[in-house]
This record gives sequence, structure tokens and C-alpha cells, in this order.
Amino acid sequence: MSTIVTAIDDALLDVRKAYRLLADYQQRILELLGFIQEELNADYYYQVSRNKLPRSLNGLDASNNAGQRFLPFNDISVLWLRNNGQEDPVHHHQKDDILIDVWVRNDTGNGEDNEPTQSAEQSRSELRIFFFLCVAPQERQYNWYSQVWSKTNYPPLGEVAMCDDNPGYRAYGEALCLSTLTDATTTRDVITDLRQRASIKLGQPI
Repeated sequence: MSTIVTAIDDALLDVRKAYRLLADYQQRILELLGFIQEELNADYYYQVSRNKLPRSLNGLDASNNAGQRFLPFNDISVLWLRNNGQEDPVHHHQKDDILIDVWVRNDTGNGEDNEPTQSAEQSRSELRIFFFLCVAPQERQYNWYSQVWSKTNYPPLGEVAMCDDNPGYRAYGEALCLSTLTDATTTRDVITDLRQRASIKLGQPI
């Protein structure tokens, strides 16, 4: 019995350490996001949690993915806007307005977005940054989140694609390995290089 108790105590110690490590990691990512937002001169717009917290605990014991739903920061997308200074840029788009989606892809092997499931050792930790560029704005009110972002599939990384059902918008994205974003100088250099590549691909300064 003592051996079993010791094993359980060791496992619970690992859990306590994991919670503290996760909190520190998420704080670091939040600070990183704030830095990148400033570098891109963008304004906060919205966030999308792919793991939505349950409204109730009732019945979750019979669910096989309830644990994952209590990790709302995993695979979160943070949406920023960069516009031309117009009033209500969320609904009134102008040419060259940009929506920036930063997808915190903590575990590329977790099966999200129909990607293959991989072990933790095979998986990667990335920030996937997508630029949605308005090239021909609508003449009517048009919502960035519900009518552009939500209706657009991500383009293949490194390629430009027309936004689904929105021919006036183009999208481009890349994956940045989190292990390369170690300090302000390195991160600034990585973001500068990303902006240059995206500008060439989209034909518009990013």
C-alpha cells in the first residue's frame, strides 16, 4: 500500500509542478504577444478559444475531452486590426486594412484543424501568424470576424490565397518556432523578416 501511496504522491507533485510551469509559460506567451502586437502596430480586436470552457461540470465525467476544454489558452487565436484610421474599422473596411491572426499553436501534434496526431516529442510549439489583407473593400458594412475570418480556411503556410467567398481579401501566413523567439532583439528580427516576406507575397507593405 505504501508503494502505491508514494507513487500517487509523486504523480500529484508532478501535477502541481505542471500547473505552475503552465502558468509561467502562459505569462511568457502573453508578454510575447504584447511585444509582437507593438512591433506590428496593431490594435487588439478579438480572441477565439478553440477549447471553450464548459458552462457546467454536470455530465463531464462521461466526456472523453472534458480535460482539454479546461485548457482555453491552448490553440487560442488572438485577432488584431491595423487600419487607415477610419471610424468603426471592424465594419467599414478600407483598402490595405489588415486583420492579423496569431494562433498560439502550443502543440502541433494534438490533432487540431485536422492535422495529424503526433507524440509530444514529435510535435512542435509555434506561433502561426496570418495576415488577412483587404484589397477591394465592400461598399456595405462587413464584419472582420464573422464575415471574413470565420468564413476563411487558413491558406497553406507560405502561400497566398483568396479568402473563401470573399474575393476582395487575401490571406498569407507563416509558422514561427517558439524556441527562436527568445528575447526582444531576436523576436524583433524574426518579425521584421516575416513582414518583409509577407509584404512581397501580398504586394503591400505589412
